[in-house]
Amino acid sequence: MARKKSNVAKSAEKAVKKTHTATLVLAVLFLIVGAVAGAIASAHLTKNDRFELNGDKVVRMEIGDAFFDEGATVISFGRDVSANVQVGGDELNASVEGVYQLVYTIDDIRWGNFQRVRVVIVGDPEGAEDYING
Repeated sequence: MARKKSNVAKSAEKAVKKTHTATLVLAVLFLIVGAVAGAIASAHLTKNDRFELNGDKVVRMEIGDAFFDEGATVISFGRDVSANVQVGGDELNASVEGVYQLVYTIDDIRWGNFQRVRVVIVGDPEGAEDYING
């Protein structure tokens, strides 16, 4: 035989099942404040971050000249991580006329999908004007 619940037990169950409106409002308010604080903290931590090429983005040189790569500067979350920059792209051969592209990347959480490209023009190859004039 099932026991009948008292009025006090029924009231207690209803109170537990019901979430107070003030609780919902406070939860939403804390969520918004947390998101804003996180955005402000992220902006503050990354305000001076940069990934830029040192020197010119387009370099002209004569056939046979020596090329000195000035590299890139990478600041990630306020730390200089330039030593981790990797250079890929075309293999530069200063004895062969052409347009070469050097691609700078870094394995970093902040700059993971970014890359910078330096164009090196050796001699006077066809199509070089496209890079020089814009």
